Amino acid sequence: MLPNQQFNIGNIVSLASYLYRSNFKKFFRLSLFAHLWLIVPIYGWAKFYAFAGLISRLVFCEISDQPESSEVAKSQIKKRFWQFLITAIIVILICLVKFLFFYIGLSIIGGIIYAVLAMFFGAISQPINRANPFGNTIFTIILIPIAIAIYFSPLWFYSRFFITDLPLAIEDDTNFIGAIKRSRQLSKGLTWRMIAIIFLSFVVTLPIQILGWMIYSIGFRVLIQLISLLLYKDWANENERFISVLFLMISNLINGITLMPFWQSIKSVVYYQIICRQEGFDLKICDRTIEITSDENK
Repeated sequence: MLPNQQFNIGNIVSLASYLYRSNFKKFFRLSLFAHLWLIVPIYGWAKFYAFAGLISRLVFCEISDQPESSEVAKSQIKKRFWQFLITAIIVILICLVKFLFFYIGLSIIGGIIYAVLAMFFGAISQPINRANPFGNTIFTIILIPIAIAIYFSPLWFYSRFFITDLPLAIEDDTNFIGAIKRSRQLSKGLTWRMIAIIFLSFVVTLPIQILGWMIYSIGFRVLIQLISLLLYKDWANENERFISVLFLMISNLINGITLMPFWQSIKSVVYYQIICRQEGFDLKICDRTIEITSDENK
């Protein structure tokens, strides 16, 4: 097993950022095509996930010092075209079912705890006010940790499937079932690290998202003013909600196109570091990735 530093969270995010910047034009173009395909139901969604897998494969091949051309990588991804969509659907359903069971179970447990404490401390004499439920102390003490657990539970469930598309994009002789099992196997015992990586990656992308929201907010108001001046003020007022939704969709689309390659790079580096750490895959190249991230941090 390799030293723990090779799964250093900061190194992973730094290396992914480096790969994202050094291949920005190529990855941005692939991400643009991926998001444009979302307009087409089912087939277009499959294309979206296939493009995401393609970016991951290209990143992985670069890390492992075995670069592939986009054409060669596409031919490999094409073999499992529909399986990327099937994998995504299954992962979403698994996480959703787990969340529903967790939500129901935690709500029942919370209700039981409240009933027991209410019997001992007489909280029932302090009824829960629907307008201000936090006025009930015991209810508040129970509700806050339950709400936090429910809010963050999807991230916990998803962390085990974070790299599901990587085995499908990289490994031979696998399918969507094998990819899901492989992801769970590789991420076993690394749930907290996965969550930390996802959280840190989100923080890194936060300035871009904030900038996107600022552009949306300012751009929307400017657009409304232009429409009011060039067309009819009444028309702009009547269709303000429609324009707002349309502009928001465009803003989110731009954010998605910009950030998808970064997230796929994160997945690829995580997957690569895990198989290095657990399976001794290409130890010399693993050492090289640490040197790259060290140079980036200087």
